[in-house]
Amino acid sequence: MSLKIEINELLKGRNFEELINRCDKEKRAWQEVRYRLYSLDEVIRWATIETIGYLMKFWWQDKREEKVRNYIRTLFWSMNDESGGIGWSSPQTVAEIIANIPEIIDPYGSMMIAHCIDEPPLIKGCLWGIGRLGVLITDSVEFFKNQIFKLFNSEDPEIIGLLCWAMGQAKFIPAKSYIKQKFFISDQIKIYIKGNFIIKPVSLWAKEAISKID
Repeated sequence: MSLKIEINELLKGRNFEELINRCDKEKRAWQEVRYRLYSLDEVIRWATIETIGYLMKFWWQDKREEKVRNYIRTLFWSMNDESGGIGWSSPQTVAEIIANIPEIIDPYGSMMIAHCIDEPPLIKGCLWGIGRLGVLITDSVEFFKNQIFKLFNSEDPEIIGLLCWAMGQAKFIPAKSYIKQKFFISDQIKIYIKGNFIIKPVSLWAKEAISKID
């Protein structure tokens, strides 16, 4: 079995322990995992994001903090125009790493929002990252609230649903009036939460967000 197929199978099976072991010991395995951040297969792509979060936690606890910080820097670099491409999954990956290593919320939480909130290809990833981090990132949400609230004018139901969910996760009280205006949107949207793709109408995401804030 080729390494590419092997990594895909491990990701599909969510065999995080083996993936961490392989990435830690084999440079090529780590390279193959990183490539999967651009996979068109959602199952593989999200499992990759989670794998990287766990791997960074493993390295951090193993006193390899600079290795973790260097990788986070590459993720931020991939979000810049100068990188020559768009780091489609970079905001989500940064958030997943912070979720596994909460002590690095400062400065990387606010940096994640700053790099993405005005970049259309990265906005959905940014909103998912806010939701993933929840109350950890509430202070940063407060700082960027004007830019975040502007997104409530979007005509994209997925952006609105992610916004409602993210504001609810962050328990961001100032967002309540914006969220309540979305109770009528019936479009179904999908959000990846803890290994599952959850599909609900925007109206339900909004109502659940209000209940969390309250």
